Amino acid sequence: MASKVRRTYTYIDTDGKEQTIFINGVNSKDTDKKFQAFLTRQKETLILKSERVYPTLMQFIDEIYKPYFMRGLEETTKANYSRYIRLYIIPFLGKMALNAVTVAHIQSFYDWMAHASEYGKQQDLTCRTIDRVGGLTSRMFKVARELKLIEDTPFKRTLLRNNGRRSGHHKALPDTEVIRIKREIPLLEDERQRLYMGLLVYTGMRREEVLGLGWENIHLSDGYGEVRRVVTYPNNARTVVKEEPKTAASERTFIIPAPLKQLLLPFERKSGYVIHGESHECPVSCSTAQRTYNAAFKKLGILGKFNNHDWRATFGTQLKEQGLSSAIVADLLGHADTRMIETTYARARHEGIMKQRNAIEALNAFL
Repeated sequence: MASKVRRTYTYIDTDGKEQTIFINGVNSKDTDKKFQAFLTRQKETLILKSERVYPTLMQFIDEIYKPYFMRGLEETTKANYSRYIRLYIIPFLGKMALNAVTVAHIQSFYDWMAHASEYGKQQDLTCRTIDRVGGLTSRMFKVARELKLIEDTPFKRTLLRNNGRRSGHHKALPDTEVIRIKREIPLLEDERQRLYMGLLVYTGMRREEVLGLGWENIHLSDGYGEVRRVVTYPNNARTVVKEEPKTAASERTFIIPAPLKQLLLPFERKSGYVIHGESHECPVSCSTAQRTYNAAFKKLGILGKFNNHDWRATFGTQLKEQGLSSAIVADLLGHADTRMIETTYARARHEGIMKQRNAIEALNAFL
């Protein structure tokens, strides 16, 4: 029999919101009966929802996220994520049930990291670090949502504000300092320090790439080398040798200019690590690597002023100021695209601006 009546009913849903439903029936009594059956199902859903026990974020991390979603990560990435979890995520959000975390809690989490020194941490976190910690936490909630442990994620990007301090990393050294240091590198008495600084300064390689460089990947007669391997120290402890670079784009050719060639030539071998440990076939340990570059930085007068990665920023900046495109600089530094070049490396320096004097003068030549 076809429905003859269509009635509108108002009810409160399981989230406490007023909703409207339209029900068709033979008559008003039939629609009322259908509505009561609907309310019964809503009540049962509410009871099930209220009785459901949600895991805390800490339980979710220990029982699901770490074992299954961090298992295949690189050792250095896994170590960084574990540090973020231990230092920031667990202390602030760890004891909260997954379904209890709201966007307001996430904003409070961001603000807590931005003012970390007030809560016993060594220093306030930078915008970049907060983004990394927030990104990791966001992925956890996305996984929880996909597994249907929660209905929605509390990460709402348009609502969140990152009030972290501006990062002071990736500073390019002034040209005068670069020239001075390049002149003083050959004067370093320690072989390991001399080779390490030469590779760091003249190639723009990452620290792990310098430490993983083998003589079999250096072609002095042709003036180039190849990045094929990295050496890392997860948690500043054990040595991990990875027979491939950080990313596919990181596997690349680098130029060996004449000054660097002169530094390398006396120690040239067919194989083995350039920066070697107890033997040429062994990489240096974490402690030896740290002692090497700290001692070299101290002797060169830049310890505490600049770090290993600042030389990479310096190299990229100087290349950009020489007129190379961002795409070429990205290739030389081993980046997959130009985003890092435009936002992090190759920032304009006083020297870079002054090198454009002729172009500015040309604009005003008619005066």
